[in-house]
Amino acid sequence: MIERIGHINIRTPLMEETLRFYERLFDLVRGPAATMADQRRNAWLYDRDGRAIIHVNMPGKDEPVPAIGTRGRMDHIAFDCRDPDAMEERLRQAGVPYLRRETRVAGLTQIVLKDPNGINLELAFGTDHALDPGRAR
Repeated sequence: MIERIGHINIRTPLMEETLRFYERLFDLVRGPAATMADQRRNAWLYDRDGRAIIHVNMPGKDEPVPAIGTRGRMDHIAFDCRDPDAMEERLRQAGVPYLRRETRVAGLTQIVLKDPNGINLELAFGTDHALDPGRAR
């Protein structure tokens, strides 16, 4: 059974921009792509517990590269986060456009934005309230 998302993989020619975006906004730490032979074309971003949660890879030499923002069947990636006010300030300081929205679940706030590749991100704050609405304050 699935217990949690192990990692997401972003395949992009904008490797450096993508790595910097996630490092700067989410305090992730760039590290080696342990299973990959070519460390120049692959990097992993680790959380504070040392888990590689975002893998960033350059496309292969002859691999077609979709246009920025092109969507497949995946609509967005959601991250459970803490401190929406601090994140909102961080996004403002970085000049990253976003939308903050309160949800129908008391105590559950979402901030939505796009990464440099046009990938939709949902930052969810108070997800414990969504799992058990009775816990809402």
